[in-house]
Amino acid sequence: MPIYTNNSLSKRARILSIFTIAIMINFSAVNDSYAAQYVFPQQNQTSEQQAADEASCASWAVSQTGYNPSQPLTVAASTSTSTSTATTQVTPDGNDSADRGSGMRGAMAGAAAGAMIAEFGDDDRSDAAQTGAAIGAVAARRQSRRSNIQQAEQQQQAAQQQAAQQQAQVQTANTQGEQNFYQARAACLEGKGYSVI
Repeated sequence: MPIYTNNSLSKRARILSIFTIAIMINFSAVNDSYAAQYVFPQQNQTSEQQAADEASCASWAVSQTGYNPSQPLTVAASTSTSTSTATTQVTPDGNDSADRGSGMRGAMAGAAAGAMIAEFGDDDRSDAAQTGAAIGAVAARRQSRRSNIQQAEQQQQAAQQQAAQQQAQVQTANTQGEQNFYQARAACLEGKGYSVI
């Protein structure tokens, strides 16, 4: 009886687990391959007759299932254009533009705030109002730009998520359609005297 050390057992266990995983992957790949159908004539059909029967059954399977594996479903082209439309407005100097009038609204609010602060501090209200207006205008434009950029990013993310969902739906539909097509094709060929694997 051979004597095994802990190292040799762990190596054997690793090799066995890798071998088992490889077999499982290979088995699942074979089961997922619906397109690989092998057709064998059982009634001494000629190769010309077999080719004609296969073409006829493929045409019949398309008419029955509504799916043609040579023309799989694709995502509509409008999805790719929707992702590119979600962009921010850019001014000629290359900066993201703020909403029209945001600077004026900010200037008015800043001027009012500056005047009120000056009133409490017994300072010159006109200087405080001018400073407040300038600060308010800059702050309002900056906030408007941030808001526009954030909104554009959210629109782009939503469009990308929608495109990913549509792609997943198309892939699922193609997989199901392909399975249905090859099942219908196999049934037709078996009815014409072929063995389909």
